[in-house]
Amino acid sequence: MRRGTIAICLVHLIWFLLLTSPSAIAQLWSPEAGLKAYLKDNYPWTEIEIHDLIIAREIPDEQPVKIGVDKGPPGKTIFVIEFKNGVKITATAYVKAFDWIVMSGRAFRKGYCLQKDDVFGKLIDVTRIPKGAIKSPEQVVGKPLTRSIIANIPLVDNMVTDTPTVKRGRRVILLVESPSFIITAIGEIKENGHIGSQVKAGALASKKVISGLLVDENTIKVEF
Repeated sequence: MRRGTIAICLVHLIWFLLLTSPSAIAQLWSPEAGLKAYLKDNYPWTEIEIHDLIIAREIPDEQPVKIGVDKGPPGKTIFVIEFKNGVKITATAYVKAFDWIVMSGRAFRKGYCLQKDDVFGKLIDVTRIPKGAIKSPEQVVGKPLTRSIIANIPLVDNMVTDTPTVKRGRRVILLVESPSFIITAIGEIKENGHIGSQVKAGALASKKVISGLLVDENTIKVEF
């Protein structure tokens, strides 16, 4: 671009700023967008919607200096918008908020150790989120369930535990199976473990240490 063209563009920009009144610039502030931005800055929700906004009186031709909340959100929310000349204006709106929670992908038995593919995230209305809801898969992956659960329900913090399902020293059945035979032996778990995880166990008869899948509190399935 030539210098002359750049100079002309700058002149046009300066004239536009000089001829545009402060009130016209201030009108660029949108009450709905401003209130939504305030909510996003002050509340921890992923998504926010504002509906049926009603403002008590005409808004001054300037940006507000302060926004506050007298009631809500979510639901019916009363905002107080304050301007630098001391004018305070009340606005009401219906606010809906949404956040991510972790859901069960299918039914699981008590003691099962949850894996990454066993859960999924869902964006849900915050008024429907139960107390103690898990917000991140990392909070449950690798942990056993304290009770049996069904598919497609929110996971809450008391559904999982950090305590091992089966503790070291427990007597278990060592199971080896194929299409043509089944072999069982008595063994002893050598480490704390969760149902659904790999653990080490020792066969009582041979004293040999093997690894296998802890399928329930009393059984380790050994691969060969």
